Amino acid sequence: MRSLVSSIATALINDAFVFVTASRAGAPCDFKGVAVGNRMAPAAIMTALGVTKYKINPSLPSSEKIWPLVEEFGSIPAMELEEWKLGPYCDENSCRVPFGVTVGNNNIPVNVFVSFNEGLITEIEVSFSHAFWEDMLPIWDQKYGADWKVDRNVTPVTDFKTKKTTTLETISLDHITKGVNGITNDRCQIFAQSVDLGLQHHDPIGPYHSLFVIKLISKNF
Repeated sequence: MRSLVSSIATALINDAFVFVTASRAGAPCDFKGVAVGNRMAPAAIMTALGVTKYKINPSLPSSEKIWPLVEEFGSIPAMELEEWKLGPYCDENSCRVPFGVTVGNNNIPVNVFVSFNEGLITEIEVSFSHAFWEDMLPIWDQKYGADWKVDRNVTPVTDFKTKKTTTLETISLDHITKGVNGITNDRCQIFAQSVDLGLQHHDPIGPYHSLFVIKLISKNF
């Protein structure tokens, strides 16, 4: 009997230790296998994201070319339209995948932007239609843990073309315990915002975008 009790007690202690260790370890710092703190070549990033066709160092449109779109939609929405025309690409500092990547059981389309410095991934931005915000919440809780600081506010979003403004509730999530790269032990900040911009978008994602970000916390200080 003592042996059985001892075994049960040991198992409970081990389970508790595993739980505490996992809690202290923090959330992961990756999106689909691309993690801040890792060093990855553009080809490896695109492979992880499931992108097989993309451009390398494409010629981006000049300011003169996109100026009519800027006057009509505003600078950021105009650039987004050009990025959709360009498609997935990588340059010396980043990779952009405006379409072709999905998440969740319902294949929610997302726009992915990965920043890197000499191969070191420093930031991952994932934008998607505001209509899918509620669908994303359980996905994030499942992967990163439900340890969020939640702030609520309102954001006026203006259609630059019509000058009409819509006021939307803005929910901001900031991961309290932050994340950790399990290979490099680098830490990362994880946050999300249900409304990303005060201007209405005009790309195929939809008029209102939400944003999820994983950002490397620098050790260089």
